[in-house]
Amino acid sequence: MPSGPLLAFDTGSSVVSVALALPDRVDTLAAPQGRASRELIAMIHELLAAAGLEARDLAGIGAARGPGSFTGLRVGLATAIGLHQASGVRTGALSTFEVLASHYAERAAAPAPVVLAVVDAHRGRWFAQRMRPGVHGTAEADGPAEIRNRSDLERSTLPVVGHGVAALEVPAGAVEATELAPDMLPRMRNGDFPWGLSTLVEPLYLRPPATSAPKLVRSKQATRKPSERPRREARTE
Repeated sequence: MPSGPLLAFDTGSSVVSVALALPDRVDTLAAPQGRASRELIAMIHELLAAAGLEARDLAGIGAARGPGSFTGLRVGLATAIGLHQASGVRTGALSTFEVLASHYAERAAAPAPVVLAVVDAHRGRWFAQRMRPGVHGTAEADGPAEIRNRSDLERSTLPVVGHGVAALEVPAGAVEATELAPDMLPRMRNGDFPWGLSTLVEPLYLRPPATSAPKLVRSKQATRKPSERPRREARTE
């Protein structure tokens, strides 16, 4: 189990967060999702500089691998890989569902044995998975699902945890998520964390991106047969 400083960040959620675990405290910075790609490195540098550390001084680096923002996840996982390559510090990633389960366990007054961790998929849809927060966020066997109707989510008989759930009328109650990065640190410290680059190259998207690669448009000049292309006269000086 790592005994030195630990760095964790979540870039797929609506609240992007970076947390640094030191011997006597946990320092955290947060920013809105749209600023993750521009400010993540600056946030990491600010926390390390304030503690008088560099990346190579860390004992471990952890990231959330989704589901969540496509761009945010790519930025976060690529940053984790880059930090590992530059410093040699071991790195790994947890699913956002697992981090949400840990978040719930830390904040619920009397945590339930099973909770519904949800991620806003936008346009009235949610990604959800049943989790057991009492055993380090272990997932139920049914796997993640997509909920396409808010009323279906509000009929949940399980407590719900996630960003943006405060407005839901869930009979079993809802826990509004805030910064998730600090909730990865205890698992990184106690050894209940999947270290390894393989976790960083498999983001949990759950749905294809809404955009597609642009089609290749060939110019008329390129599509002409060689015999049809205009010849250039040789020039002599």
